[in-house]
Amino acid sequence: MFFWPQFVYAAVNVAVVVPLDGEYKIFGEQIVQGVQSAVELINHDGGLNGQEINMITVNDPCDDSGALTVANMLAQNSSDKDKISLIIGPYCSNNLQAVSEIYSKAKIIQIVPVAVSKPQSSESSPEGLIKLAGYKERQSEDFYHFYKRLFDGKQVALIYDSLSRDLVDLAYAIQQEFKSHDEIEYIKAYNYASFDDDYDDLVDKVLEEKNEVAYILGTPQQTAEVASLIKSENVHFPIFANKYKAQQDYDEIMGRYADTIFYLGLHSMEDLPEMAETIVNLRLKGLEPEGLGMYGYLSVKFWEALVKKAASFDYAKVVQAIKSGTTSFPWGNIGFDDGVPQHLFHYSIYIRQKGQYTQIY
Repeated sequence: MFFWPQFVYAAVNVAVVVPLDGEYKIFGEQIVQGVQSAVELINHDGGLNGQEINMITVNDPCDDSGALTVANMLAQNSSDKDKISLIIGPYCSNNLQAVSEIYSKAKIIQIVPVAVSKPQSSESSPEGLIKLAGYKERQSEDFYHFYKRLFDGKQVALIYDSLSRDLVDLAYAIQQEFKSHDEIEYIKAYNYASFDDDYDDLVDKVLEEKNEVAYILGTPQQTAEVASLIKSENVHFPIFANKYKAQQDYDEIMGRYADTIFYLGLHSMEDLPEMAETIVNLRLKGLEPEGLGMYGYLSVKFWEALVKKAASFDYAKVVQAIKSGTTSFPWGNIGFDDGVPQHLFHYSIYIRQKGQYTQIY
């Protein structure tokens, strides 16, 4: 289902492309709340370069054809009234390369607030694209370090979907992380297709081959089905999954096991020293973006700093600001490497209780 934006006159339009329904709706709502907080503060202080910011929310359908439809629709708004100056999103990575090229051709700055997969060697990132949270493959490094602290020397079953490019790339990055430390023998890969999506057979094989830890990559249903089967055999078996997959029917399938595994997710930022002043100032204003909301908030603040540096909303001038060394933000001077901030956000490890997540690493 699409939610088409209602444009109102404003000098500067910012579009937030996130899921407004479906299994990832909660994360879309968090990002919208963070963006809205930043926009309201900017407008309260007189706008950006003297211009009021108008925020538009657009549903990210999280499928390949829908992603292109949304991108083309936003790119076609070229009048002074309707032109988009900034896209924040999309949340899902469907057709991201093609989507980003559409925005680039339309001369729209794009900031993706969540992690994305690294582009293939044949792909290039448009100059006006900022990947705020870096690459999904970063979690391989953070998982490895946590593994070394708690499960050093134990065999890891890496379970993934070989039909998903994102998951293949991440599975490869995890294997390479172990290989770079001469520990590739401690990780063994399993993919759903090899078992014709028969999760019972897959889990039997994982346990039969003496694995002692599992890292499960897949859809919410795949993750929940496999994790619950492993836990039904051994409730103490350590399992890792992506925090952002624990949605919709995940909890129903997992049942009591949902609170017995480790979750990887982007850093909550609340305990980052460089973010302390920003968070305090937000709280003093009665604002506190939750979850991914801070990434939405920071997306706007990155763009604000770049526009001020360029002294213009003009696409080419903002692109030049991105490329011309470091830019001063409230939490330090940051440069970009192929659109990725040089100070990358790490992934964290969470446990949860009654649906509430607590960061433990």
